Amino acid sequence: MDFLIVGGLVVTARGEFRADVAVDGGKVSAVGEGLPRTPEAVVLDASGSYVLPGVIDAHTHFALRSRGTVTADDFASGMRSAACGGVTCVIDFADQVAGTSMPVAARARIDEAAAVASVDFALHMTVTNVPTDIEAEATALAGMGVGAIKLFTTYRAAGYLLDDADFLAVCKAARNAGLLVTVHAEDNDTVEALESALRAQGRTSPAHHAESRPPEAEATAIRKVAASLGALGIPVYFVHVSSAAGLEAVREARRLGHTVYVETCPHYLLLTSERYSGDMAREFVMTPPLREAADVAALWDAVLGGEIDVIATDHCAFTREQKALGETCFDVLPGIPGVETLLPLVHHEGVVRRGMSLRDMVRMLSYNPARLFGLFPRKGTIAPGSDADIVIFDPGCIRTISGSELHSRSGYTPYEGMRVQGWPRMAMVRGKVVCRNDQFVGAPGWGRFVAAAPSGRTAEEG
Repeated sequence: MDFLIVGGLVVTARGEFRADVAVDGGKVSAVGEGLPRTPEAVVLDASGSYVLPGVIDAHTHFALRSRGTVTADDFASGMRSAACGGVTCVIDFADQVAGTSMPVAARARIDEAAAVASVDFALHMTVTNVPTDIEAEATALAGMGVGAIKLFTTYRAAGYLLDDADFLAVCKAARNAGLLVTVHAEDNDTVEALESALRAQGRTSPAHHAESRPPEAEATAIRKVAASLGALGIPVYFVHVSSAAGLEAVREARRLGHTVYVETCPHYLLLTSERYSGDMAREFVMTPPLREAADVAALWDAVLGGEIDVIATDHCAFTREQKALGETCFDVLPGIPGVETLLPLVHHEGVVRRGMSLRDMVRMLSYNPARLFGLFPRKGTIAPGSDADIVIFDPGCIRTISGSELHSRSGYTPYEGMRVQGWPRMAMVRGKVVCRNDQFVGAPGWGRFVAAAPSGRTAEEG
């Protein structure tokens, strides 16, 4: 036995219980009351704390090349930030490369991350054009452990948007290969029309970002995609759903019997479009944009009502200097940091302030990401045989969030000055402590690629 965690409240998606957790060889070897101590085991006292499955951030963008630059966080710094927030596994993306097959591009991305990874990681493939043999390439992706594909319904000018026939061809190939289809849903025609109108009116500052990509664009895209894939029996996972209108489109699809999974993000649960009226508006530009207070309330109702499957960050960090590069709301680099604050924010705003159960917090942050993306039961739970990805979380620790104290290279946080109750004391990845008392103690190269098991993915309450 390497570690024995004692005195804590163990929380899984199935419930909460007092138990010790034994760790041996990177795995959970036993869970139970009064486990025997062995001379070689390091005893970790979790008294007064929760013992949680490591968080899986199902949506990060580390080392993302965009518009002639690259995100502030590469895999080394991004994973360091993740570890210090109790995130023990991230799911990032591989982009297609001209003249290269998708499996080759995915392998290059895996190698890039693995060289410096301090937490574990899985991978989705972003598809922006259709290979000649999409079926074979999709099958090869699944065979190497890629768990999902990502498609866009917007960004035509950037080359991300597929036409309808190609979109469906990719989705069918993904279904046949056992890959989950994930979609960034904003209707391109709506967005392009509004951009033209706003440019003509000279309303192009970051203050106009929210109106350039309204909730109706999100809802329209969700309805269209859910209807077309639902008719084919293809499940779909919508990333970063941001609005009440988007939620209603999801509900309509579910009422029709379509399998639709929903992800939202802390910034849509905590921040509003009022941020675009301030001097620091650029720091809050992301797509979809921040919404109105009514949308925030609707999203919380959906979270507490069990309609949201996953809360992830869409961590896409740029420095203030990078955010200053664009002249208009259409060319400011979109994205914000967030991986390190995911768990504390969801705990404070959900559990402390709104009465969310701890098991539901774990369900959305760990269990469902693992189930949906083929990582369960290796990830997403604390049970004999699972990876020893464990967080000791102090629910009474009071912190004021400050970008200067976080570990992202962005240098700022959109949650600056927010006071939260609850913070990780320790995070462990496969039996190795990677963060202790807010100090990163992990090692580059420890993190591994986690191959997803294809097909059969579900989000369940456990």
